[in-house]
Amino acid sequence: MYFLFLFTILAGASYFVFAPRRFDFLSVFFFSGVMYMSFAITGSVEFQSLGLSYTYTPRSYAIIVTFFLVLLAGTIVRDLLAPPAARAAPPAYVEDPDASNHLAMVAAGGVLLGAGCIALYVLNDPWLVLADDKTTVLDNTGSRPRSYAEMFTIHAIVAAYLSRRHFLLAAAAALALFILFIGHRFAVVMSVLGILVAASARSPAVRALYRRRVFCVGCIAAVLVLTGYRMFRPVVFMSSSETLHLFDNIVAGGLSSVLTFNEAAGPALIFLAGLEAGIHLGYGHFLSALPSLLVFMAEAGIDVQSYNDYVEGPVLAEIPGKGLADSNLGSWYAVGGMSAVVIFSCAYTGLVIFLSSLMHRARRSRSLYLAWLPILTFYNFRNDFAQVFYLSKQAVLTWLLLAGFAAIVVAANRSSAARPGVFTAGPPRVLRGTAPPA
Repeated sequence: MYFLFLFTILAGASYFVFAPRRFDFLSVFFFSGVMYMSFAITGSVEFQSLGLSYTYTPRSYAIIVTFFLVLLAGTIVRDLLAPPAARAAPPAYVEDPDASNHLAMVAAGGVLLGAGCIALYVLNDPWLVLADDKTTVLDNTGSRPRSYAEMFTIHAIVAAYLSRRHFLLAAAAALALFILFIGHRFAVVMSVLGILVAASARSPAVRALYRRRVFCVGCIAAVLVLTGYRMFRPVVFMSSSETLHLFDNIVAGGLSSVLTFNEAAGPALIFLAGLEAGIHLGYGHFLSALPSLLVFMAEAGIDVQSYNDYVEGPVLAEIPGKGLADSNLGSWYAVGGMSAVVIFSCAYTGLVIFLSSLMHRARRSRSLYLAWLPILTFYNFRNDFAQVFYLSKQAVLTWLLLAGFAAIVVAANRSSAARPGVFTAGPPRVLRGTAPPA
């Protein structure tokens, strides 16, 4: 199974890189899966500080290979069914004269609401900004103002990029970097992935993207945030003893011990530990996660259990506290074995294909999909049903709020401009080759 896994990864990577297709969210889905399954290449995952070590078995490889085969097959079928013009030319957008102004208002609203939410988060505990321990930051990951600030910021960055409003883009990027400084990478990574896909829309093949500065800079930024962030962050936040411990690890294991695959360690451990423990939850676990889609579920007293709750506490009792990410593949297998892995792999791939096709229908709503699809594709592998539902709910709710605000402002401006005497119109524009109005 190990060699089948390697063959599947190499075949998929060759197709996504060399086939005449764009860099899209199916590409993000595949390569993020490779990153999060990267420990399967070495065959084991270890947490030396906790004395934990798990080895990949034929069953774990079978689950991973099944997912990648379904994703690759779905992508190839989708590419074959797409008309040749759609594969070679930029996607067409519905003509919408107000699209640019609408997106600019979405960006402006996202910056204002994002700044307000992050201010509430910081004011609740001002020392969080200068916390010298990542555990302190993780203890506050459930903060609603902080999570909504990230969503508003992602929408603002994507909408500002699409509308080419550089000032708004700079303001939204500054907000995302401030959230990164506090200790949360989510807004930066999701925004970069959304912009990467948007920037590649006019390239007929991935190979052509290497000449695009936005794409190259975005890829470098994403890699640095995902891999190097854990190396540089302790220098800023941790105490001197923790910083020295970090550099001792680098000296002992090399720089690759910090830079390589660290983002995948937690989900890999949860995945393997759950399989070894033989956790079986049944399809009721999927149904029990649906309340995560409800608004104000916490106020209603609804408590949703994640796959992590069944693994990290009972199985990995050595780990102090919570927050070691999750594993969607592990939760799929726990629900119904290999048949459930096939079902959810097909459903998830189909959902990504469907939403990607909707993204090209109208310019106004494209910002929603460019903010939502990174969560479903890249961030999917470190979550389970409940977290994916919860984040999707936040993405859609925040976009609806911003889109409503933008629609009201644009409609008000249009009404004011049409009202006589409110604005003084300049001389009518004369198109070349036409006579001026009588």
